[in-house]
Amino acid sequence: MPAHPRRGRLATVWAIGAATAVALAACSSPSGSGSSPSASSSSSSSTSAAPAPAPSTKIAAAAACPSGSDPKTTFKLGTFLPLTGSLAFLAPAAIGGSGLALQDINAAGGVNGQKACSISVDSSDADNPTIGSTNVKKLLQARVSAILGAESSSVTESVLPTVSASNTVMFSPANTDDALSGASKWYFRDAAPNKAEGDALGKQIVADGNSKVAILVFNDAYGTNLRDSTQAAIEANGGTVVYGAKGKNQEFSSKETNFSSEVQAALAAKPDAVVIIAFDQTTQIVPALVSAGFKMPKAYFVDGNLNDYTGKLPANTLNGAQGTAQGVNPNTELRKKIQAWYSNAGGGTITSFGYGAESYDATTLLALAAVKGGDSSSATIQANLLAVSGANGGTVCKSYKECVGLLKQKKAIHYEGLAGIGPLNDKHDPSTGYVSVYRYKGNNPTEFVNAVKGGA
Repeated sequence: MPAHPRRGRLATVWAIGAATAVALAACSSPSGSGSSPSASSSSSSSTSAAPAPAPSTKIAAAAACPSGSDPKTTFKLGTFLPLTGSLAFLAPAAIGGSGLALQDINAAGGVNGQKACSISVDSSDADNPTIGSTNVKKLLQARVSAILGAESSSVTESVLPTVSASNTVMFSPANTDDALSGASKWYFRDAAPNKAEGDALGKQIVADGNSKVAILVFNDAYGTNLRDSTQAAIEANGGTVVYGAKGKNQEFSSKETNFSSEVQAALAAKPDAVVIIAFDQTTQIVPALVSAGFKMPKAYFVDGNLNDYTGKLPANTLNGAQGTAQGVNPNTELRKKIQAWYSNAGGGTITSFGYGAESYDATTLLALAAVKGGDSSSATIQANLLAVSGANGGTVCKSYKECVGLLKQKKAIHYEGLAGIGPLNDKHDPSTGYVSVYRYKGNNPTEFVNAVKGGA
């Protein structure tokens, strides 16, 4: 799950078993917008609350879908992204990536001759489960063709039974929990599972000369799953986890705000390095570590917190710290296009582009599956997603327009998207993906260190 504004450099493949333009059209939701708690509860469904730090700011929509539009004939994408909560920093890139994709889809003639559109609701995070469970039902009541989201693995695990029972496709651009592999015939993702990142991170930590490692991890499906895979790699490469290991009950609550005791306990184990697996709690954990005398070049971050902390922490606090990130962050050209779309729709400056490319690709794959199958129903999309991802081979195509041209010729295709993943496998995970290591320069992780192969 989470973000990094500089992840667009060379990375390594891991194997699993193997600019400004028209704003995104929005479908009219009969049950409202699912706007953030700080926004008006009567917000129109043709707008959606922008992510933190200003959740009341509205993202504009160009037009609504026809009233009562049939998802079989109109491609209706339901976006289920964190407009509020600890992962709200991820939403702008995902909103921009999916919006840009729908713009490109409509510019190429739409889906089966009809303009594509979108309904946006807030997924929030695992600490606010009622928001997600309520809003995902709004998408199902609106009879969307497919759902893009959630970005939180825990939120997905919470709502997936409801989504699956409705026979609706759910495609996450950011879920990484290993437990979601093959979780449902209706669930797909194009982000690398935690096992790949944990394997890469653990190898890098030991390669850097650290044999004793403390892990500060929050008690969340994402956190503990990534901790487990990181610990396994550390131990497999000759290291030891001296604090925060699996089964030691040393995880902290995701709602914790004071980390003095956790930091003191971790440092009492005399670790060579500390791994921080957290989200926005990181801005409290780092000062506690610094106050306790820990040297931050020996700190390691993960995709959930590998962000730019300029202005959030004293200058150069993180200089020399490292972290890992899955997937590919959009290159400069794509970042500009995503930002242009987001700005044109009324959004602010995107500070973290993580999972923007994955959101673009997920939206494109969903639309291509509808084209291959001849209609935009969820059942048709589900039946054709693996094929358009290249699972059965086919001619490589790199844009929606190019791929549609091949499908019209009755050719098998392999959409090779912006995120660089391989075809989806039988567990609906990407068969190949990327994990890279970055180093902080000042408080921004801009320096590419190397590419580490993450295991299956």
